[in-house]
Amino acid sequence: MKPGLKYGLIAAAGMSLWMLAEYALGLHTTRAGLGHYTSWGTEIILIAVLWRLLHQLLYQPQRNWLPVWEGLLHGAIAGLVAAMGFYIFLSCYLNFVNPEYADLMLEWQVSHLRAAGKPEEEIRAMARGFRWSVSPTGLPVTVFSLYLMIAFVASPLLTLWLNWRRKEKPIHAG
Repeated sequence: MKPGLKYGLIAAAGMSLWMLAEYALGLHTTRAGLGHYTSWGTEIILIAVLWRLLHQLLYQPQRNWLPVWEGLLHGAIAGLVAAMGFYIFLSCYLNFVNPEYADLMLEWQVSHLRAAGKPEEEIRAMARGFRWSVSPTGLPVTVFSLYLMIAFVASPLLTLWLNWRRKEKPIHAG
């Protein structure tokens, strides 16, 4: 199996399990305020999986460095596969597992913005944008744009960082 596909599937599974754990812990129902902050876990999982993918590619036998374009290519493939897998899971989650999720999160965000004294016009605009982002049209756009953007930014940066931190093996004469 190609590394990008393999690690993309691992990322999608990890992100889905993270979201199920949040649901099981009540972070999407009774503790929506805390769940708003723990939802960043999916992005962190994707970045960690991209790091592992690029680390594995860099440390293959007979390889001393990984070109940035190759890291970007593998990262983009993994990000695309992760986005597809997570989109499928998220669609099922929003329709079958926790259909109240969007309403609860929107309610928390609106109350949070009102407590901060934001104008009603800004709150309504945020609510429209949020409703669109979980709609059948907006959800794929939101998921794919977010996770592909993360892959396109993180992959080259991680590739450069891993190349820079690589400890060269000593050359033995003989």
